[in-house]
Amino acid sequence: MKQYDDPASVDRSTVAHIAVPPAKRSLVEIRQLEELIPADVALPQAVTVLRPNEEKDCDLVAELVHDGRLRMVFVMVHHEKYPIRVWLDAMGALNLHTGTVAEPVAPVLRAAAKAIQQEEYNGLKSGRGKDAIVQLVRAFAARGYPVDPELWARAYFAIGGYFGHAGTISELVEEVRRGVRHRVKPAYREDIYDILLAQSEDTGEA
Repeated sequence: MKQYDDPASVDRSTVAHIAVPPAKRSLVEIRQLEELIPADVALPQAVTVLRPNEEKDCDLVAELVHDGRLRMVFVMVHHEKYPIRVWLDAMGALNLHTGTVAEPVAPVLRAAAKAIQQEEYNGLKSGRGKDAIVQLVRAFAARGYPVDPELWARAYFAIGGYFGHAGTISELVEEVRRGVRHRVKPAYREDIYDILLAQSEDTGEA
């Protein structure tokens, strides 16, 4: 709010160009959206979200979009490395800077992300959650998939994952890419890639 109210605010200048006239405009904190949009309401107006970065804010925006409560959203991204930009790509959002939409996540990668999601209850930073991530990344790398933190975060976001867990996934993938040796217990059979590929083909997604 303070940044927006500053006369020299870039946020204010941006909103002035893309949003409705001031008389019809409401400015609220991102977290207030949950209170302002009832669970059974699909907001008909477009909403401009300015530089969301905190996990709670990003998770709320994602939840409102997935629930259909936010149907038209413009998100101003502070930096391309911010997780919200990866989430937007996973959602198939139009990048107004480039005029492009990111490639859809491969079905087999979505299947791998769902397998990771099933381990969330024990946490992903250690134990079986960590074992699952490292084994899957290695299995996919053996099949030619890049060991790319953003690729795996995008796959996880594509199946509705939370920002905090996406950060953990990205960190572990980055460690694998750097060559960090992880001692992990097998979480899956050695042919896990083939199993996930068959699953995605059975569902007609491949």
